[in-house]
Amino acid sequence: MSEEHPAHAPRPPRCRPLPPSVVAEVADDAHEHQEAELLHRLGHALADLPDAERTAVVAAIGYAGGPVGAAMELDLDVEDADALTRNGLQLLRAALDDVDAHGRPLD
Repeated sequence: MSEEHPAHAPRPPRCRPLPPSVVAEVADDAHEHQEAELLHRLGHALADLPDAERTAVVAAIGYAGGPVGAAMELDLDVEDADALTRNGLQLLRAALDDVDAHGRPLD
C-alpha cells in the first residue's frame, strides 16, 4: 500500500540564505545607484543656479577656494563673493531638500 500525501501538505520553504558576499554586492550596487542619482540631481540644481551663484559655489566649494577663490573668479570683493556663495548654497539646499547629506530620502 502506498503512502498517501494530503493535498495540502506543507512544503518546505524554497528560500535559501544568500551568501554575505551577494548581499554586500547588492547593497553596494544600491548605494552606487543612490549616489549617482544624487550627483545627477546636484548637477541639474547647479545648472539651474544663476551664473554668478553657480560660479561662486564652484570656485568656493568645488575648487575649495573659499570666498577668496570665488572673489578672484568673479572679480568681486570677498564679502560680495561670500554672499553669492551662501545664496547659491541656499538655492542648492532648497533643490535637494527631500534628501539627507547621503542622498537618502527624508521621511
